[in-house]
Amino acid sequence: MYVGVSKLLIPPFPAFVIMHHGSVLFFVALLLADKGLRLRMANLLPMRDIMPHMKNWSCIVTVQEKQHITNSMGTPTRKQKFVFYDSEGSRFKEIIFNDDIAKMSKILQVYKKYKISNAEVRTIPPKFQTSELTVQWDISSRTVIDEIADDDEVMPVKFCYSKFTDLVQYMDDKTKSVDVLGVVIGALEKKTVIKNSKQSDVQKFVLLNEESQTVLLSLWDSFLANEGQEILSKLHSYPVSIARRVRVNNYNGVALGTWFDSVILVDPPIQEARELKNWALRNTKLFKEVAEKKNYIKYNPQLSLKSDQKTTWICNITSSQKTIWVKAEFSFEHIFQKY
Repeated sequence: MYVGVSKLLIPPFPAFVIMHHGSVLFFVALLLADKGLRLRMANLLPMRDIMPHMKNWSCIVTVQEKQHITNSMGTPTRKQKFVFYDSEGSRFKEIIFNDDIAKMSKILQVYKKYKISNAEVRTIPPKFQTSELTVQWDISSRTVIDEIADDDEVMPVKFCYSKFTDLVQYMDDKTKSVDVLGVVIGALEKKTVIKNSKQSDVQKFVLLNEESQTVLLSLWDSFLANEGQEILSKLHSYPVSIARRVRVNNYNGVALGTWFDSVILVDPPIQEARELKNWALRNTKLFKEVAEKKNYIKYNPQLSLKSDQKTTWICNITSSQKTIWVKAEFSFEHIFQKY
């Protein structure tokens, strides 16, 4: 006997029936499909809700930073770090290791938005944590990454920039780094030097801020080969650069330089950068004057001298002092003497 059932009373999900050999088989196909959809939607989480060791989750993120590939000290491990943020402003650090770098790195491009599923989530070791980043995702070839169309013209992220006049307090301090924002108005000649017993390429770029102060930023090796070439290609239009986690060096006064943990963002879609770009386009005449005078290659006491720094008597100088200031006059006893 065939039994027909026109409606299954499990609202609001519709169903249909397949009858075979006198048996009534109920396949609630749409019910199951809708349930699966709801489960997938339930697993789409904001960053703040994704905990270490969690499984079966998805998150929509934007790539804020893409660092260069580095080697772990004392090990053959290669890694590449990323920083993602979501619509709530939360940030996570992501790392790709070894062979997965070649497969996954090219998929993730800075400023692009993606849906990421099932990366391995773990806590960053305490000594590497920051106030913003305490958890990291390890991305492998098993991680599902889908690019998403992004209509946002400006990334809703904020940085804390150091003023050019404040850089001197970080000079030659290898435990600290700074973030700076500036317009690139020029570039010096590329050089090849010996650094740490290895041959390295370096080029200095001139950063200028809205106070018309300049500072030189040195891009080394891979930074010069990548972001440096992008800056050079845009130099005629005065690109805006955010230099993150760069070191402050003592080179004819205050200067900046990249190291392995630095990130250089070129014309990023960030509000402060857009505002500085608009200012730059209105002041191209000023930039040409600064470039012609080349004062950026001269020592600038306004940047290199701390506001509260005092001069020292020569008799009070000790060998342990790395940088001191002396106001003095000098004369030559013998013009041909050695110095």
